[in-house]
Amino acid sequence: MNKYKGVVFFDYDGTTVDEVDNIATATPKTVESLNKLKENGYLTMLCSGRTHRFLEMDVDKFMGAITCNGSHTEVEGEVIRDICIPDELLFKVVNEYFPRDTIIHFDTRDISYYLHQDAEFFMHHCELFHLPQRWYAPWKFRQKDNHVSKLVMNYKDPQVKIDFEEEFKDVFTVAKHVRENFIDITLKGVTKGDAIVELIDKLGIDKKDTYAFGDADNDVEMMEAVGTGIAMGRHSEAVEKVASMITGTVKEEGITTALEKLGLI
Repeated sequence: MNKYKGVVFFDYDGTTVDEVDNIATATPKTVESLNKLKENGYLTMLCSGRTHRFLEMDVDKFMGAITCNGSHTEVEGEVIRDICIPDELLFKVVNEYFPRDTIIHFDTRDISYYLHQDAEFFMHHCELFHLPQRWYAPWKFRQKDNHVSKLVMNYKDPQVKIDFEEEFKDVFTVAKHVRENFIDITLKGVTKGDAIVELIDKLGIDKKDTYAFGDADNDVEMMEAVGTGIAMGRHSEAVEKVASMITGTVKEEGITTALEKLGLI
């Protein structure tokens, strides 16, 4: 029997936090609203392209998380979904695209692995974005039970993205990263929306009782999968087309404003 009234899904970058306004963690007002949602019987879920490790500042403020663009789902400590990319596909991508001046990292739940040739890049990357180096490790230290849920590829030549999408169109789903010349790569059909549909079906929750906050193109499938999609104050054209309502930015406490308007808190 379903124990939740409904589910509210929250994208992270640009929704729960906002680099533009230097908001690096969920605001106290957002945390208060999350607690009110829980008290009112709603499941609160982060829904991000990031890995679980890359959400460690805030993930515990939610009751669960969908990570790696839909590859992994956890609800109150229970793993609901864990889709991994087979090693033979990983090696095929590396063998074909590493020689094309790309940098590839391999996302698991807790560690992102990199090829040893790229160690200097990742050291600089951590310094530039103030990331803990413990979030990264050379591929040689990868443990077999660390499932690779997502690949991230950085490329210099735009043709690389075009060629990759064409070659692997029947194998992978490619999403343009928020940063220039980065793509997120998951198995074909794996999206935030796909993971949401699976979750609410498993929980026995009616679609009309589901809500999602987002701002970017990779949130479109998420919004289409729920009953009510809410676009943040800064959002893409694609999100506006599928959103049911528009709220304020993170700085303007857009999450709390929308939840109050919807009568959820």
